[in-house]
Amino acid sequence: MTTETLFIVVAVLVLFLALLAIRFHVGLSLMAAGMVGIVLLRGTDAAISTATNQPFSTAADYSLTIIPLFILMGVFAVHAQLAQAGFDLASRVLRRLPGGTALASLSGSGLFAAVTGSSVATVATMARVSTDAITRAGHGIRLAAGVVCAGGTLGVLIPPSIVLVLYGVVTEESIGQLLLAGIGPGLLTVLLYAVTITLMVLASRRRKARAAAPKERALATVGGPSTTDGAAPVGEDTPAPRLDLAGVLFLAVIFMVSIGTIYLGVATATEAASFGAMSAFVILLVRTRPPRWLRAVKDSVSEAVGLTAMTFLLMVGAGVFTYFLALSGASTALVDAVLSADLPPYAVLVLCLLLLLPLGMFLDGISMILVAAPLLHPILVGYGFDGIWLGVLIVKVAEMALITPPVGMNAFVYSGSVPEAGLGRIFRGIVPFVIADLVVVAVLILVPDIVTHIPDISSAR
Repeated sequence: MTTETLFIVVAVLVLFLALLAIRFHVGLSLMAAGMVGIVLLRGTDAAISTATNQPFSTAADYSLTIIPLFILMGVFAVHAQLAQAGFDLASRVLRRLPGGTALASLSGSGLFAAVTGSSVATVATMARVSTDAITRAGHGIRLAAGVVCAGGTLGVLIPPSIVLVLYGVVTEESIGQLLLAGIGPGLLTVLLYAVTITLMVLASRRRKARAAAPKERALATVGGPSTTDGAAPVGEDTPAPRLDLAGVLFLAVIFMVSIGTIYLGVATATEAASFGAMSAFVILLVRTRPPRWLRAVKDSVSEAVGLTAMTFLLMVGAGVFTYFLALSGASTALVDAVLSADLPPYAVLVLCLLLLLPLGMFLDGISMILVAAPLLHPILVGYGFDGIWLGVLIVKVAEMALITPPVGMNAFVYSGSVPEAGLGRIFRGIVPFVIADLVVVAVLILVPDIVTHIPDISSAR
């Protein structure tokens, strides 16, 4: 790559970051920066040709039909109140545990993230509601910030995951195996997040008890009443929500129809997505009174179209930008430079994963995967790593980047929705969850079977 080409690449990257800084849409920023780069490299005619051909070539892949189908399935499930049924079940089961309200809010954020495929959108939607519920239960806003910001990242691993689907599309790995591979790491993440919440709540109670102890001793000395004797623990003794067993059962049916058929090899990922969308549609009709059928379906389809359009706009923009990088030779030069450096494979893996963290300041998870996966996947596969295992690791770290101080985008989105929290308290609440994520990533590297076992024993195509 010549000095002039290198200068163009750097200038285009600066332009891209500048467009993001003025809050230009990420997909349009990628497209505009890529087009400028193509003009500088090959002229206006090449840029016009790219503008007319690239959107179609990017979006016309048959495997991409899984994205609107999974989105439609999720939106139908939400409008059928199935997500609410799952959240109410979690609230009822967990409410007596330390931090039960926070644990239920974590499950709610995970369910919403699985529907939208966007951690950032989940934080923006759930921030106010979850924060109010958690603070009413007697917990601090730091815990609420950590739960909401980290909870939004759960949907990228537990299927159906739009981010894993996109990773499979851009790297040509098996989408069905990627979806199954996310189950183990997703459950491990949920477990460690739950442990983190419990430890934070217990630590907070100990601090409050230590602070209250001198006051109690002073009151006892003068014969005053104790403020804590016989008092119930603050926060978690709230009325149990109504249990919607039918909704929980329907939710399980949709999961089995969409993911179970992939595991059994009965259907491809695309076919399973269509089965899931159809079953969710039927369930929506069953759970909606006849006069409201048309409105429920209309609202669901409208919402699904909006989410699909947003995802495909990101894909088209990333396609133009990736084409510019390929045209400039930057992507090939990067792969060759890393492979020729003769570094230990795991050192290269860690370096590549660390490169994702700064991107969390500017991009959401979908955008990061669309931009970074085409560059990192060939490098790491060249070192002999399994593509499915890599996909889960890269997606996990990409979402982790959204909550990593001081650049986590989720923290800034939460701050916009809950301005009284303040970035300082938000990041202090997030740090324990970042530590939990680091533990998850370390365990996945040390024990790759957590990722690969389910795909290996399945019949996924």
